[in-house]
Amino acid sequence: MKLFNDGKPFHGSAAVSGGKLTGTTDTDYFYFFCPKCADTQMLQILNYIMTKDGPVEKYKEQRPKARRDFLIAFELWCPTCELHDFVKLSNTGWVGGKLKDTIGLPNA
Repeated sequence: MKLFNDGKPFHGSAAVSGGKLTGTTDTDYFYFFCPKCADTQMLQILNYIMTKDGPVEKYKEQRPKARRDFLIAFELWCPTCELHDFVKLSNTGWVGGKLKDTIGLPNA
């Protein structure tokens, strides 16, 4: 299997960091909105990879019902402005609390 991003670590740019990447659901599907385009232009998910998938090791006390630790990296692309970026989804980052208490997120 050929890895996207040429096997380099997956780190999103400033365009998708600090609360700038948003999205929504319609039914049970989640859609990311392009942080550069207006009018909720949806990003396409080009590819993904599980960079972590294993037994619960981190924050066991805060996540007593977690069954696995995982981290999924998504490769994103905007067909309108051609933004090409990455975002990660994990259950080992912020494990609870309120958005206003997180560091560096504007308008929380």
